[in-house]
Amino acid sequence: MSDMIVNFWGTRGSIPTPGRSTEKYGGNTTCVELRYEDTLIILDSGSGIRELGVSLLDEFGARPISGHIVFTHLHWDHIQGFPFFSCGYMPRNQFTIWGAPRENGGVKRMLSGQMEGDYFPIPLAAMQANLDFKEVRQQFQIGNVNVRTQPLPHPDGCMGYRFDAGDASFVFATDCELDKIARNSDALLDDHMLAREFDEKLLDFFRGANLVVIDCQYTDEVYKTRRGWGHNSVATCIDLIRQTRPDMLALTHHDPQSSDALVSNMTSDASKRAHELELPTLVFAAREGMKLNVARPKPPPALF
Repeated sequence: MSDMIVNFWGTRGSIPTPGRSTEKYGGNTTCVELRYEDTLIILDSGSGIRELGVSLLDEFGARPISGHIVFTHLHWDHIQGFPFFSCGYMPRNQFTIWGAPRENGGVKRMLSGQMEGDYFPIPLAAMQANLDFKEVRQQFQIGNVNVRTQPLPHPDGCMGYRFDAGDASFVFATDCELDKIARNSDALLDDHMLAREFDEKLLDFFRGANLVVIDCQYTDEVYKTRRGWGHNSVATCIDLIRQTRPDMLALTHHDPQSSDALVSNMTSDASKRAHELELPTLVFAAREGMKLNVARPKPPPALF
């Protein structure tokens, strides 16, 4: 049976954040690569997609590259790397580009808009790869990978994705503020540590996954001043896995203000809480260059 492999190329939220204080977890914005059999799926095209493109060209050489780019939403930190995706400029390559339907135009309009002359010197039309734009559905198939979607609470919306293939199951839930849709959301304003009452459909989307990659941008203390901004805190993520019990939880969309030390402290706090609840889940922070075998849970290698 084939392995499902997830590789992180960008884990930062909001804006690229290079520098010595972020070199451990990385400063590139969201981009995640999924491989299963001969299927290539790219999740979002934040600034991390530039290095992914370079890696793909090294891997494939003169051979054509065929893949899928799946967008969670179209905020700038999730599309800003697309003009620098070198694979898109080569006529031998082919990419199916997926996104949620939008009243004012979909993914193609947004990608084209950021490449107009006032913003970028090269238009989308200069990309010579075969780009096929499609709208996601509640369930659809990419190769032998079954894909389920789940709308998530975020300003202007965000789509969560669950990928199931063989014995592997991977949920990608970036950019979400799940407290906003808890049935007891008003009570959580007064006591952030209350158990959350989530809808059963939402819990089913996460339940039993091998790997959940989720937005955890804020500490619980910072979240008090960021309610409504569209991102989770540590307490929310731990309460979610208490109810859904994935094998692995990777915290992502690190705040641009969060140094490596702060991300490490948040992760240690989250892991400690999971241990105190006797949860079976491995909890860690996603970082650039991390590669995970989805159905084979084990702690990621130690960092420097």
